[in-house]
Amino acid sequence: MKRGAGVRFMPGAYVFAGGGVDQADAGPDAYSLCPHLSDERASTTLKVAHDGLSYYVAAVREALEECGLLMAYDADGSIVKLSHWEEAKLHALRNQVNHKHMNLPQLCREQGWRLAVDRLLYFAHWITPPGAVLRYDTRFFICRAPEQQSASLASEEMSELIWRTAADALELANDGQIMLMNATRENLKEIAAFAHVDTLLEYASQPREITTVLPTFPVSN
Repeated sequence: MKRGAGVRFMPGAYVFAGGGVDQADAGPDAYSLCPHLSDERASTTLKVAHDGLSYYVAAVREALEECGLLMAYDADGSIVKLSHWEEAKLHALRNQVNHKHMNLPQLCREQGWRLAVDRLLYFAHWITPPGAVLRYDTRFFICRAPEQQSASLASEEMSELIWRTAADALELANDGQIMLMNATRENLKEIAAFAHVDTLLEYASQPREITTVLPTFPVSN
C-alpha cells in the first residue's frame, strides 16, 4: 500500500500492512480468541519474555484495518468469508476498529469468529537504524491471502493499494515507478526467490534462526 502524503514517516512509500501493538491486542480477552497458538509458544518464537501473541493479534488487526483482509475462523473452523458482506458495512466496521470505537476482540465476539493467528508465519525482524528521527522495531509475518475476501482501502493513512508478485514489485521499484523502504525491498527479495507460494510457506514454517536486522545504511533506496 502507498503511504499517504501527510504521514510522518516515509510518505509515498509502498509498504506492507502493519502498525503498532495496541493495548487491546494483549491480554486474556484477545488471547482467548487464539485457540491454536498460545502466548508461551508465540513468545518463544519471537524471543520475547511474554505477550508475543500480541504481535500476531496486532498483525491480524492491522491487515483488517488497512487492507480489509481478515485472518479469522468462523464457527465451522473455516477462514471467514467476507465476499457476501455489503462493502459499506464492512468499511464501517473496519473504521470502528481503526478509530478505536471497537476493538478486534469485541468484533470477533459479536460475529462468533476466532483469530487465525496460527496461519501467520514469523518471517523477519528489522529495527530502524540508530540516528533516524523515527525508529521502529518491526516483526514481519507472512500468510496465504484468505479466499473470498477482497482487499481494499478504508482509511486515509494509505492512498493506494496494489497487488503484485514480489518480483514485479521489485521491478517497479528498480524502474522508479514506486518507492520502497529498504526493509520492504529486502523482504521482497527473499520472497521473490521462491517460485510458488507453497514453497515459500513451507520454508517459513520450518524452524530457523531469524536474525534481527539493524542496518547502518539509509532506510530507503
